[in-house]
Amino acid sequence: MRVALVHQPYRPETGETAARVSERVAARGAGCELLSAFDLHPEDAARFDLGFSFGGDGTTLRTARWAVRDGLPGDLAPMPIVPVGMGTLSFLAELAPPDLDGRLDPYLAGDFWRDERTMLEVQADGTRAIALNDAVVARGATPRAVSLDLEVHGHPVARFTADGVVVATATGSTAYALAAGGPVLAPELHNMVVVPIAGHLSALGSLVLPETADITLTVVRSQPAILSADGQVDVQLPVGATAAIRVAHERTVFARRGDPRDFYARLAARLHR
Repeated sequence: MRVALVHQPYRPETGETAARVSERVAARGAGCELLSAFDLHPEDAARFDLGFSFGGDGTTLRTARWAVRDGLPGDLAPMPIVPVGMGTLSFLAELAPPDLDGRLDPYLAGDFWRDERTMLEVQADGTRAIALNDAVVARGATPRAVSLDLEVHGHPVARFTADGVVVATATGSTAYALAAGGPVLAPELHNMVVVPIAGHLSALGSLVLPETADITLTVVRSQPAILSADGQVDVQLPVGATAAIRVAHERTVFARRGDPRDFYARLAARLHR
């Protein structure tokens, strides 16, 4: 087995923790490599059987997009990821650093269940991106609201005058979409949720859509916008430009060992910090 240890390079403690784990992995006869979350190359993902991410949810999101291994030779399945929470909230975390001494071996032995999560496919201006959490179309540097037309399957649904609109997966429903007033979706659901950010006089507070929905957001009127996938891949959208969003064929897989129902306990703990 080969293990990828992905750390956040701007937080030295994540690299130090990953280095300590590498010694334990090597002592158990497995190969491993330390990788920066900001220097992940798609072709390298084929070399690994399991990944650990060390950092906050942002590091996990970068690792997730890399670990899908889509388009690589051999039709590889997504690499399972074990998120080690070292961020402020770490909604996606499976382990904390103190857990690593006594709970590492089962993951290396493949003794875990696969927590499969829906991802989004986002297309705009000739760019295709995937996202585990969300796609956000929002105002840029100018502090003025944007006007966005929402269509589903080509049918007009609403015009939002707002700071932006979040389209989130169930995983992303606990992130920006929640802060904007959207609902929390159970992580195993394949739905998408559409939530305006600080919407002005909008009758539609949020909208939950099935995985078959084709969503289009069009920038209208005079203010351009920015499309951001997981807050990490950005595309400029001038007036008249569109962003097409749908459920992707790619999936993220987390390696889990706890009861799936523990999600609700973790949710309550993080919301009441």
